[in-house]
Amino acid sequence: MTDSVRTLQRRVVEHIQVESLWTPGQSVLVAVSGGVDSTALLHLLHRTQGAHKADLKVMSIDHGLRSESEKEVQKVEAHCKTLGVPFESRRLDIEVGPNLAERARDARREALLSVGADRIATGHHQDDQAETVLYHLLRGSGLRGLQGMQPRNGPWVRPLLREPRSVLSGWAEREGLSWVEDPSNAVSQRGRIRSLMPSLDTLHGGASAALARTARLLAREDELLAQLEDSAWSKLVVDGRLNRQSLAEQHPAIQLRLLRRFVGDGRVRADMLEAVVQGSLMTRGQLDLGHGLRLVCSRGELSVECA
Repeated sequence: MTDSVRTLQRRVVEHIQVESLWTPGQSVLVAVSGGVDSTALLHLLHRTQGAHKADLKVMSIDHGLRSESEKEVQKVEAHCKTLGVPFESRRLDIEVGPNLAERARDARREALLSVGADRIATGHHQDDQAETVLYHLLRGSGLRGLQGMQPRNGPWVRPLLREPRSVLSGWAEREGLSWVEDPSNAVSQRGRIRSLMPSLDTLHGGASAALARTARLLAREDELLAQLEDSAWSKLVVDGRLNRQSLAEQHPAIQLRLLRRFVGDGRVRADMLEAVVQGSLMTRGQLDLGHGLRLVCSRGELSVECA
């Protein structure tokens, strides 16, 4: 047994307290799929409840995409009965088709939010963080993408974000827990990225930990840039219009952030906005941003219009 496995419970409590994931007495809904990560999360939070003092409840979601999923939800319910933790399930019946993963995620989030808990805890861990950073890196994301997941984002909290998958699995095995594995994970986009990690480890040992550490460092830098962005926004944007010359006088990094905020649609490609940073629309004209939007420059001011 490694020291990391032996001291896992203490580190989870420390993470909850240091990151202020919740305060004693708040309701925390634990999202449990039945896999090893969320199963370990449930048992860890239950074992340490006397220290973090959350009011725990559990939700398990059946997406209706696999015949085995109903039994998996029932297994989670059995865990909760044994532990004496309140349990709720939802069946979503998502239709197979385009953007399935995205639609399933959105429906799952909506179901979890509908409970009205103060916090929603998920089993994301260090390896998930590394895969998220790598995914956004391949997409050419900026700081906001490369900082990955945060310990807390609104009601969403991630008590295991600093822990590697191997430690969670080792703890679950030591405690004699049982779990199920979703066979679709291996062929998902996330699963394919996950398959790259062993190769990255051969190039540089501890690749997952290094990528997760990069995310933490970039999150701090993004926080600073956000403050500079807020300061510039209050001066440059008046009545829904952005002064083009004043925008050009900002650092390019701040220009891009201001433009992304001004457009207000996260689906707009970064290269579209980079064209403006590089000098387009300095006097007049328009730029088709896609998604039914266009950026228009008239009388030295930028505005967003429906295409």
